[in-house]
Amino acid sequence: MRTPQAANKVKAPLLKIRDLRVAFGDVEVLHGVDLDVVPGEIHALIGESGSGKSVLARSILGLAGHRSRLTGSIEFDGRTISGLTEREYEKLRGADIGLIVQDAMAALNPMRTIGQQLVETILYRHPKFRTQGNKAALAASHRSELNEMAVSYLKQVGITAPEKRMTSYAHQLSGGMRQRIMIALALVGEPKLLLADEPTTALDVVVQRELLQEMREIVLARGMSMLLVTHDLHLAHDVADRVSVMYAGYILEDGPVAKVLPNPSHPYTEGLLDAMPDMESTRGTLKPIKGEIPPPEKLGRGCPFASRCVLATERCRGFLPKMAEVAPGWTSRCMEAHVKAAELDDLALEDAEREREASGVAKTEGNPLGHKQDTDFAVVVDARILHHCYYARKGFFGRRRPWNVLEDVDLKIRTGEVMGLVGESGCGKSTLARLMLGLTRPTEGSVRFKGEEYPEPRTREWRAQRPAAQMIYQDPFSCFDERMSVVDQVAEPLMVHRGLSKDEALAKAFAVLRASGLPEHHAKKLPGVMSGGQLQRAAIARAIALRPALLVCDEPVASLDVSIQAQVLELLNELKRTTRMAMLFVSHNLNVVRYICDRVAVMYLGRMVETGDVDEVFHRPLHPYSKLLTASTPGADASVIRIYPKGSMPSPIDRPAGCVFANRCPLAQSRCLKEVPKLTAVEGMGEGRAVACFAPLEKLVALSEYDALATSEFAQNGAIQSTLANQPEA
Repeated sequence: MRTPQAANKVKAPLLKIRDLRVAFGDVEVLHGVDLDVVPGEIHALIGESGSGKSVLARSILGLAGHRSRLTGSIEFDGRTISGLTEREYEKLRGADIGLIVQDAMAALNPMRTIGQQLVETILYRHPKFRTQGNKAALAASHRSELNEMAVSYLKQVGITAPEKRMTSYAHQLSGGMRQRIMIALALVGEPKLLLADEPTTALDVVVQRELLQEMREIVLARGMSMLLVTHDLHLAHDVADRVSVMYAGYILEDGPVAKVLPNPSHPYTEGLLDAMPDMESTRGTLKPIKGEIPPPEKLGRGCPFASRCVLATERCRGFLPKMAEVAPGWTSRCMEAHVKAAELDDLALEDAEREREASGVAKTEGNPLGHKQDTDFAVVVDARILHHCYYARKGFFGRRRPWNVLEDVDLKIRTGEVMGLVGESGCGKSTLARLMLGLTRPTEGSVRFKGEEYPEPRTREWRAQRPAAQMIYQDPFSCFDERMSVVDQVAEPLMVHRGLSKDEALAKAFAVLRASGLPEHHAKKLPGVMSGGQLQRAAIARAIALRPALLVCDEPVASLDVSIQAQVLELLNELKRTTRMAMLFVSHNLNVVRYICDRVAVMYLGRMVETGDVDEVFHRPLHPYSKLLTASTPGADASVIRIYPKGSMPSPIDRPAGCVFANRCPLAQSRCLKEVPKLTAVEGMGEGRAVACFAPLEKLVALSEYDALATSEFAQNGAIQSTLANQPEA
């Protein structure tokens, strides 16, 4: 994060929004929004889902929807653009204003190659070609030049082997590469303003860091501006210059990132920060913001946050304060977070405790979450997998060829322990989770549950064992039946596996849902009318209703807002305290893993590269990949990343012969190209600490501390890295 230059303070805004109101039918969703974006500045727009962030961003380009009604003014580069005709908007979109959307897979054409889509965008949006007619003739006469320009845009956004990617389709690329393609397409028109709507939400921390750094460098190098829509405050702190906090269609606070986020003025901004875990958070200290954003039609006359604010008074509920100056360039609708900072913390903790007790989670004899599990098994699940294969077929009539998705995995989860599993997308985390759950069997090796191997899937013995091992999925919307109420779907497994009558199962289901933070009036609803946070609580309730010995959580908070995420994490923490249930927690959010887990295993391309106590691994990582992960986490010191060679994870189908991380490792040696390091215990660094690396321990410790490692040592690896860089890409 860098502060804006002093010159920016006197520049006229590139984007100037005044009293913007957007309504759908009779319901107003944006209420008098004022916003300025200065040239050469990254401006973050933060808030929970339903705050109006995306509606505001899309209204700038006239994309709010045909049924929307807009009043107020939007000025861009001195020109009023609110109320343009559709043809005028088409000339603006992708030219002077570029848009980067969240879901690149949905935005890219699956039937055309990346090269074809880039060339077409250059023809219609690049300043050299967009005003010329007969695009087909232009494409034919400038084919070589267009291809060269397309490749150059891929290079600008960090795509490796860009010539090869020109002939690839969207489904053949990783999530990070697809998002880079979206940035390249947005840059083609040489825009003055980039609108980035949650561009890195579904990406791993390493890819996220690389993308945002590249976007920032491009914005600064070209003198552009960017409006970044996000709900991640750590990310906004790292990347943005200014921040605006939105809630229920209102701007509540606006100012420099360097001032607002370390010491927010508005209680809502403070609440968002308190709900986000970081690497230093003490377990059990998150303070979720109670309740949810009220729907637009139910907003009162007063402060929209009053119904959820622990400092709210009667005046707050009947009067909407205007934006007032906190300091030069910093405005807020409320300054109570400054005035009553200590009181705000105490009230938030008291409020959270009252909600916990009211929900039935308190440690009472009749706790619906269950009692501490008594078991003779110190280890609940023990996986020793030599390798696990998937199969690929080349061509329609080609033979099926096996490729290893997992290799040499040795992982145990003890009773009452939460084991974290981290790594980039495609490294095999979800596959390992399914094996640990017994949903499939490893190609070679074994997974033992309470001392015995899992039965063959789909057999009678396997079905009888299902209640003891349950899973919480990443997307709660896809794992509920739209035709049945939530409470019926929580009760159904109790009738099938526990033999309860319908009335007994419903009573039990209501109790577990209530303990999970979902009141009865929500429990009777159909899944389609519930929010993501409500449905994820219901998914947790359904999984724990059977009192399993093992609970596998596959990215359970990845798609949730920070406040809902905090509520789910506190529920899982309470479950751990009250039942001593063993859990496997799969995530790419290291802050969340550090907060909820006891131990952690770091995976890369199907192999374990480091294991150990979660605090030890994240605060003193030994493996170079673990260090890269922790340094890439939003809010962390990222200075060490500059010594890492640029690269991406190889394809598991064409796995390298030696160490899987060699092409990205600053400590790589010639031996790493030929041999695979085994996961080896490290003495004197905590119980269960192990690392898979050939480098001497003193070098790994020095890299972990970074300052102790002379940069000259990396220069010695130049020849090796050159060799690795010239290897053919997967």
